Amino acid sequence: MADTTGFKDLEENIETTIYEGLLKLGYQNNESFSIYYDLDLLNYLLGTSFETNEECLNYLKGFITFVNERYVNLRIDLERKRFRVTVPWEGISYIYRKNENNLFLKELIQTVNTHSFTLLDILDVFRRYSEDYICEEIDNSEFQYVIYFKDNTVDKFKYCFTFDQMGGYYHRLLDFSYNKILQE
Repeated sequence: MADTTGFKDLEENIETTIYEGLLKLGYQNNESFSIYYDLDLLNYLLGTSFETNEECLNYLKGFITFVNERYVNLRIDLERKRFRVTVPWEGISYIYRKNENNLFLKELIQTVNTHSFTLLDILDVFRRYSEDYICEEIDNSEFQYVIYFKDNTVDKFKYCFTFDQMGGYYHRLLDFSYNKILQE
């Protein structure tokens, strides 16, 4: 059996990514949800160093067994060199119920969904959950600001915001993805 630490990290990432999607798009009972991963991000989450997608896909059979009780019939397929992870409706229902108390993410997305939010509006949301956060202006073509909590038990993601004539929008990134973008 594989080291379950990486399986737990992948499960948590799938869960939080899908929950964010459900908050943005709305929760529909009896619908599945798919997300995509590149090999390098899966290696990061799993703590592995697979060189080929096929090696990783074979390893992920153990992950499917690991989460089956919660995600019931999870599917992982290769699609154009990326991994498509599809969680059936039973797993989506589990994820939605389990995360209903993630008030920070709910409030952040409600604020973003106004489409007329400002940086101060976002900082107010962060401040309600902890005064101990970082907001940095970034010189990057992808975004202008990065905001995150110093204590990653509040939330482990970096929120990267851009404000322009179309309004504001954001990306929610793990440290791995954030650092990858900065290196490009």
